[in-house]
Amino acid sequence: MLGDNSGIHTIDAHYVRDNLAAVYLIHEGNEAAIVETANLHSLPYVESMLADIGLDENSVKYIFLTHIHLDHAGGAGAYMAKFPHAKLVVHPRGARHMINPAVLEQSVIGVYGEDFVAKMYGKLQPIDQERLLVATDGFEIMLGNRQIICRHTPGHANHHIAIFDTKANAVFTGDVFGVCYPELINTSGERFIFPTTTPVNFDPDLMHQSINLIKNSGVDVFYPTHFGGVTNVVKYAEILHKMVDDFVVIAKACSDLPQTSEEICAKLDDYLWMKAQKFGIILDREQFRQSVGMDNQINAQGLMHWLSYC
Repeated sequence: MLGDNSGIHTIDAHYVRDNLAAVYLIHEGNEAAIVETANLHSLPYVESMLADIGLDENSVKYIFLTHIHLDHAGGAGAYMAKFPHAKLVVHPRGARHMINPAVLEQSVIGVYGEDFVAKMYGKLQPIDQERLLVATDGFEIMLGNRQIICRHTPGHANHHIAIFDTKANAVFTGDVFGVCYPELINTSGERFIFPTTTPVNFDPDLMHQSINLIKNSGVDVFYPTHFGGVTNVVKYAEILHKMVDDFVVIAKACSDLPQTSEEICAKLDDYLWMKAQKFGIILDREQFRQSVGMDNQINAQGLMHWLSYC
């Protein structure tokens, strides 16, 4: 669990493995806001951080979801039950799934199976509509004297928002501004980044627009859910633009092949390893593959879905 003098604390959700998914805690005076909820198993780590900074469950005023994919929103019902004074802030397209998560739950069960979903998320808990705040584009909220602004950032998901903390001059980017795992570094300590094209709403044009929105915002640091704060926003935006275009080229090259998803996954594996080597990654290929292998599989599925309607 890490914090800095901006009042932002990075909490490892220990989701699937260490340093894969973060929950962020924003601390302003005697009030707190939480960004992302991972799954219900992450809740004790958030409670521990609150205790460390002298706050409790009554201090949490807002819980923000960048989008409703379950590695970001799976714990929302449990969090809202734990924090009685909190309001849940979510994109308009995601709100109904928080009120009644049955469709969302069944769709995930259809992909991963009932046993996996039960173990990872438990039973998704509905949230009272009166406790929801629907984040229209430009929605603003105050946490004490801290202004927080939500902007719609589609491209990864059509229910995605980025959350700007004006006091810290920072933005919580969910998945629309890439994946940046702590172990993916070079000898200079720089982070390796790559896009995430998860099914089913990947749209490269919209992702480019959202990347530019963040790039041109003037923030000093971005906080992707996967994982932790990263500086050099403009530099990483340009890297992501190029990689999104390259992902599209890879997908189109596989469009007429049998077993398209597997072919895309194999090409993504080769492509990212080539980029990582040029970057000077400190991991060997097998270690790198262990870190990004699941992402490659999911990204390939998203690219294949995009091919079906592009």
